[in-house]
Amino acid sequence: MSSKGPVGGALAIEVQMRAEAASGIRALGQRIERQLTELQQLGQQVKAMAPSPARDRKLAEYEEKRRDAEYRKWTLIVQREAMGLFNHADVEEIYRVPPKLS
Repeated sequence: MSSKGPVGGALAIEVQMRAEAASGIRALGQRIERQLTELQQLGQQVKAMAPSPARDRKLAEYEEKRRDAEYRKWTLIVQREAMGLFNHADVEEIYRVPPKLS
């Protein structure tokens, strides 16, 4: 009897679970990419504005979105660790959250 038969039982479930987890990580990465693009554009708008109440509101919006981006990046790292991936240098390189503005 060949050991190269179809994947079944617990192994099939494990493969399916890892595929679902990878899909979730991919989707989260895409959301973070979109969010970072929006955040960069918002930051440019804030930098171009003269001091005013409107700028203060835009700055508050920027900081809120920035905190959210940091949180999403953290959740991505947690999900990667749950899959056994512990080197996150690539995450830090790809998903750079812009600095705080003043």
